[in-house]
Amino acid sequence: MPSPPPPAPEDLAHFSSGRARRAFTGVLWSGVNALVPTISGLVVFLFVSRILEPAELGYVSLAVAVVGTLGAFSPAGFGDALVQRSALDGRHLDTTFWLCLVWGGALYLGTVLLAGPIAALMREPMLNSLLPVVGLRLILDQAAVVPSALLSRSMQFRSLALRTLIASVMSMIVCLAVLQAGYGMWALVASQLVGAIVVCVVSWMAVAWRPGRGMDRAALRDLSHFGGFASGSRLISTINVDQLLIGPLIGSTGLGLFSFARRIFQMLNDVLTGALAGVAYPLLSSMQNEPDKLREAYLATTFLSSVLAFPCFVGLALIAEDLIPLLFGPQWTGAVPVLQWFCAIGLLSCIGILQAALIRAKGRADWWMWYQLVQQILTGAVIVLLARMGIVAAIAGIAIKTWLVWPFVARFVGRLLDLDIRSYMAQFALPLAGCAAMAAATSALDHGTALSGAALLCTKIAVGAAVYAAVLVLLGRKRLLELRAVIGAGRRRG
Repeated sequence: MPSPPPPAPEDLAHFSSGRARRAFTGVLWSGVNALVPTISGLVVFLFVSRILEPAELGYVSLAVAVVGTLGAFSPAGFGDALVQRSALDGRHLDTTFWLCLVWGGALYLGTVLLAGPIAALMREPMLNSLLPVVGLRLILDQAAVVPSALLSRSMQFRSLALRTLIASVMSMIVCLAVLQAGYGMWALVASQLVGAIVVCVVSWMAVAWRPGRGMDRAALRDLSHFGGFASGSRLISTINVDQLLIGPLIGSTGLGLFSFARRIFQMLNDVLTGALAGVAYPLLSSMQNEPDKLREAYLATTFLSSVLAFPCFVGLALIAEDLIPLLFGPQWTGAVPVLQWFCAIGLLSCIGILQAALIRAKGRADWWMWYQLVQQILTGAVIVLLARMGIVAAIAGIAIKTWLVWPFVARFVGRLLDLDIRSYMAQFALPLAGCAAMAAATSALDHGTALSGAALLCTKIAVGAAVYAAVLVLLGRKRLLELRAVIGAGRRRG
């Protein structure tokens, strides 16, 4: 007879007791998890942007996009299934580990074999050298799927934050050292690999579980539905359709400007939403059978996210024309309008992260996958149609498309929560009012003051922040106090 499956480790259970405490401390640690790589990335970016040309940044961005596309064809979504599933034992962990590791090895072999043909197809010879090196991430990322899922499921946000801290610092040191040695764009490649190695090693050091010898068919069946759709969702979201099309259709310089603006946008987005994004999925998954608590938690996090994120994205769009040449150099002035359109997308990205967490927590990974597929198809179509008009027209079309599609997700979220759409949309009224007042105040400075350069930039930031804060206090004091009371009660119950 086959031996019985090993018992599940204690840290595999959903944490109902102490859930609020874990969530609120998790927000703090997840904030660190988002802030540290952003700071280190900004330091690296300040040096890199002054040494590399847009075309060189475009080469590395394209290589990373190709590897990311190949890596998207992996079963990494089975890690999400480990987080979402209520009943879990050691067989599920072993099966997911070996499935991901073998798949990662196969993907890397394919990357090496296809490097030459891909470089020829995209008319970028540098890819033939870059892809085999950048592609090593495929094995490292897949090896870390199960330990990362265990840390997330057990809400060990401190361990996740420390892992990111170590990886970010090491990546920054290596990148700057290679850059100083005169190897140019290879500094970015070295940074990518070092970060992946550190994440993999530290993840395994943080968990006590170690894999068994093989896979189990019954466990694979248990995970296949959610894991399959979650993997499909990762496939769709990881494929950088925009970069893959912008490079061949608009050129390396256009891709470099796009990648520059996207990098700045992503750093800001990670800081603003990272604290909630890391906590939202495991927290909402643990509440999936408690509709009232789920609705309350979702509305609170949505409101907080928009209050914090909306003014930052609107503010960045308002000061981008002054900030970019001053901080990164005049060669990046062409990226200013691209960044401003990214900021328009950012208003929805901070909400979309929470929407994705809720939909997956409710077990609807299938719906989210199909939605992302539609978004990617529309993005590709927009780029193909607008490529001849240049990079600014292409990103403007992507932003407008994103806003036109978003209401469909909002309605679906309302159905999942049994929530009236007006109540949902009301969460955004206060931050939008504050942003409108902030925009009016900073715009007045352009015409009503003789300041310029750094002095004007600092004045805009100070005035914009003060005006936004004043609107929050005047119009939203009652809501903010109510939310503070709810949070305080949740902490006491936790």
